[in-house]
Amino acid sequence: MTEEEKKAMLESVKEQNKEQIDGFKQEFKALSDEARKGLVTEEEYKQKFSDIAAKLEKFDAEKFEAFKGSMEKLETALKEQGLKLKNMGENAGSKASTGLRKEIEEIQKSDDYKEFVDSNGKKKASFNLKTVDITSDYTGTSLVHITTRDPKVVDHPQVTRLNIRDLLTVMPTDLPYLAFTEVYDWDRAVGVNTENGQLAESAFKVRESTVDAKRIGTFVTISKRMIKSAKWVLNHLMQRLPAQVKYYEDFQLLWGDGTGNNVTGIFKVADDFATVINSAISGAAGSVTSIAAYDGTNKTLVTLTDNQLLNNGDTITFANTTGTTYDGAHVAKVISPTQFIIEQDYTADGNVLANWTFVVNSPFKLAIDAAQQIDVLKVAKTLVTQQEYTANGIVLNPVDATLIETLKDTTEQYLDVNRLENGILTISGIPVVETTAMPAGNFAVGDWAMAAALLEFSSLVLEFSESTDEKLKNQVVAIIQEEVLFPIYNKYMFVVGDFTTAIAAILKPAEI
Repeated sequence: MTEEEKKAMLESVKEQNKEQIDGFKQEFKALSDEARKGLVTEEEYKQKFSDIAAKLEKFDAEKFEAFKGSMEKLETALKEQGLKLKNMGENAGSKASTGLRKEIEEIQKSDDYKEFVDSNGKKKASFNLKTVDITSDYTGTSLVHITTRDPKVVDHPQVTRLNIRDLLTVMPTDLPYLAFTEVYDWDRAVGVNTENGQLAESAFKVRESTVDAKRIGTFVTISKRMIKSAKWVLNHLMQRLPAQVKYYEDFQLLWGDGTGNNVTGIFKVADDFATVINSAISGAAGSVTSIAAYDGTNKTLVTLTDNQLLNNGDTITFANTTGTTYDGAHVAKVISPTQFIIEQDYTADGNVLANWTFVVNSPFKLAIDAAQQIDVLKVAKTLVTQQEYTANGIVLNPVDATLIETLKDTTEQYLDVNRLENGILTISGIPVVETTAMPAGNFAVGDWAMAAALLEFSSLVLEFSESTDEKLKNQVVAIIQEEVLFPIYNKYMFVVGDFTTAIAAILKPAEI
């Protein structure tokens, strides 16, 4: 602890005891007032003054010793903590500090495990691993961050590999099924009104959906001779089995079709990037209710009959207006689900409801020069943001992640892509999960923490077992499995697609 920190701590202690010190001051003041008024003799004054001074001196001495003791304890604790962190840093390469390794080591020390080995596999044994083991002690807080660290204590941070579950809210459940409310439409009607006026009503449409637990797991056959090699068993379980479960869990969360034993994955329900960009919203006659002047000149307020899910900045092209006054493309400044402003002088038109039609296109359609994969991901982030959500995770195949990471501009400078010191890739500040469960050429962007959750009905379980067939072959089977539920609460928080069609949707045509 530095001198400045000690001084700050001392000031804090003084502040905490200010009330008692003020009490001593009041006693001195009261004694002085009594002497001034002749209420005490000189001897009485000296005696009382001496008593108060003695109490003050004792108080200061006790507080100083207590403060000194607390400083010594704090410094001792900091030294011990620093030593632990240093040891963790030194052992990072062997992953000796990870939760799963520690748990398996505890299993190997257990009486059940020893009896299982000593009996040459004749005794049955099963061991449970905590749920947090498969998630590297995940607690619901994002793993994607850099913490301030003391370079004198920690040499290098351990490289972290993300899985999709690291972007999600993960929690246990005691039910093998879940009925939940799924959002499938929004009607935002926030607006201004008079003090006693009736506010417009917003609404989000929901429907009941259900998911049930799906079992993911695998097994490996082990010779009874090899089961006695604790080190081999530990390394194999640490490196292979959990990785296989995580891979297939990633695959299901992305591509599960919701039938049979499969979960319903993101690609099953999320909006496709190219479809969002290319699919124009169209309004037939009767879709526009009225127009009106807005804020003086050069602005017209347009009111629609129904919510058309317009986004601020969308391009809306009107047709069949009287005298073609409003025909053509306009940029919509959306103020409510059914109202927006366009930059044009207001001109009355009595045929608005009967005749006006329109088409709405995304402002990103064919709008980006020399579009590349990174442009697609940035636009996808914006598409999520336009729905008033926050994109907090990108999922890519490692091949695409590397291609994007190595992109350079015309001056050979790398683009908006970084590797954090824990090895995690970020694009525009958003963490990337690199998994081969995502085929090369595809991507997913979303507000993972809010849009869905991963519920664990059965934590990851490691079990040793044998049947008659295994006994005849002098083998045992190591089984690792889990049961999870994957409710997607709001599909509008995701955008998915493939880079080929996505780039084609936003690539600005070359000018001739």
